[in-house]
Amino acid sequence: MNLSTLKLLMIPLLIVGGMYAIRNFTGEVATLYTTDGEGHSYTTRIWVVDHGHETWIRSLDPTSEWLDRIINQPDVQLRRGGSIAEFRATPQIDRRTRVNALMAERYGWAEWILSRVETREAAVPVYLDPLG
Repeated sequence: MNLSTLKLLMIPLLIVGGMYAIRNFTGEVATLYTTDGEGHSYTTRIWVVDHGHETWIRSLDPTSEWLDRIINQPDVQLRRGGSIAEFRATPQIDRRTRVNALMAERYGWAEWILSRVETREAAVPVYLDPLG
């Protein structure tokens, strides 16, 4: 394998690695705890944004596994910093434009870079309604 071929093979790895780093190490990254119908627990690292007293998360993939879990089991937990709070998660597609704008405002350049690779047109905003 020559050096040019090696460089071409490295480009996708650098892009994927960069996207991982942006998602997981830029701004606030919260941990979402969901459960499936059989009671198995899952964790998902996710961006979160507040608007007034509202808390929002977003799935860029409408077929994501964590989104499927909250549709079937809407009671979730969210760890932000050292605190865990309980919520009822409700997808609200009609808020897509607003939540996308809030994410862009909150995560700035990182959101801008990722939006060049992944579309926001099918994003599913999820409102987190505090329990208790």
